[in-house]
Order: sequence, then C-alpha cells, then structure tokens
Amino acid sequence: MKHIPMLLILGCLFACGDSSEQADQRVMPIDIASDQREPYRKLAMDGAENFRDLGGYQTRDGKTVKWGVLYRSDSLADLSERDLAFLQRLKVKQIVDFRTPFEKAEDPDRIPAGIQYVEREIDVEGTAVKELFEKISSGDIDDLNAVELMENANRAFVSSQQHVYGPHLKSLLDDDNIPSVAHCTGGKDRAGFGAAITLLALGVPEEAVINDFMLTNVYTKEKINKYIWMIRLGSFFRTDPEKIRPLLGVERSFIVAALDQMKTEYGSIDNYFRQGLGLTDDELVRLRSRFLEG
Repeated sequence: MKHIPMLLILGCLFACGDSSEQADQRVMPIDIASDQREPYRKLAMDGAENFRDLGGYQTRDGKTVKWGVLYRSDSLADLSERDLAFLQRLKVKQIVDFRTPFEKAEDPDRIPAGIQYVEREIDVEGTAVKELFEKISSGDIDDLNAVELMENANRAFVSSQQHVYGPHLKSLLDDDNIPSVAHCTGGKDRAGFGAAITLLALGVPEEAVINDFMLTNVYTKEKINKYIWMIRLGSFFRTDPEKIRPLLGVERSFIVAALDQMKTEYGSIDNYFRQGLGLTDDELVRLRSRFLEG
C-alpha cells in the first residue's frame, strides 16, 4: 500500500487555521500601550501560525526594539483575504522569502498589491521542510538524527549563507523596505536565524534572542501536534513521532550551534557581522538608530 502523499497532508493542516477576527478588528501591538503588547507578539492570521513582531526586546544599553517594523513568519502561501487586508493595515512594504524554488513553486506567496517581494533563497540541508516530509512519510528514517541535522543547518547559516543574510540586513537600512516581513516555510529555521541575527545586530542579548527563537514551540504547539499525528497516519504508524519532533519545532541547541559557530569561525559575534556579513560600523549604528528607541 502506498503512503498518503505528504503534500496532501500538509495542505490539510494549513487549511485548518481560521481566525475569527475580522482584519480591521485584529490587534496591532503598536496600537496598544507598550506594557500590554507582549501577549500580542504573535499576530492573528488565518493562514500563518508563526507570524510575529520582533519589537519590545531590550538591548544591552537599555534601549528597546521598535514594534511594528520588523516581522518574522512562516509560509504566506495560505493567507486569507482578511490576512492580506491585515498586511496592508500593518503597512508592510517588503516581503523576504528565504525558501527554495521547489517550495515557492509548490506554495507561492500570496502578496497584496503594492508590497515588494524579494527572493533570498537559502538551500541548506534539513530546512526545506516539505522535501524532508516526503521521506518521513515513508517511515524510512532509521538514519535520521534530527537534532544533529538542525544543528548542522544552523552552523551552515553562519558558514555558507553570508551572501544571503548580509544583503538582507543591509536592505533594512532602506526606508522603502520597512516595515519588512522575512519568512520561510515553518518560520523557525531560516527565518528564525534571520530574526536572531537582526536582534543581535541591534544589541539584544543572546539569551533574549534564544528565547525569541524558542517561541516557535509555544506559538505552533497545536500545529506541531497535528503534524505528528498526520505523519504517523501517513506512514501507517511506522514513524517514531519523537524522532521527527525536532524537525517540526526548535530546540535551544539549534540556535546555540549558530552562535558558537560565529564565535569559532570569526572570534566573536561582532566580527561575524563585520567580517562575515560585511556590515560596516556605520551600517550597524544606522540599524540601531533606525530600529531602537528609548
């Protein structure tokens, strides 16, 4: 008996989400008192489970990342009409897509008119989620070490994707690109690393960056559990759910592997920005001036 196609399973899961709020009633953190924004970090979307604001984090020098200017997300392929209207309310000017050509062809983004779409392809083993799931659905995962795979992927973001992440950070200096949304498929690995280096460049401490990275497990818990159930069903219960869970969520060791790689390869995180990503001192100062307040 053939296994159930994983792309069909994923489609069923994506279709499950539905926000009851109308677009013009959804809360934008920037519109409420600053001390009440944290519960609204994850924005209500019908077709995205991990769309969130990077604002509110404190820097080492006591400043705060501005709300309403930098967003990270999972796939935007299943956005509803209300979601598209909400993106326009958020005044998003740029959507950055870190996915592979295969992923984009299977699930093209839905983008409102007037928002520029920027492709910054990152093809690192372990991060093209849908391609991995075709293998997982067969139950043939005896050789899969998901934690090691994802730790290596995060190291590779540092060592081999400077040509993507350097221009990405530089693009945030352009007024025409802000507010900006950066996303991949799950919004956790490629977009998660992109969010992490953005916060680090702004002076947010490592522990706060790690905590933001880990919020994926909080915001997508229900979706992860659905994935596991459907994958077990699709593989006729041949797949061990705990063996694949690290592919669906995140673990602290993933982003720590990236941070350690920066320090090992460049001597420090600051050197990674300057030598690896090619950011000048002036550009780092301008990023902080643009995105920090207080």
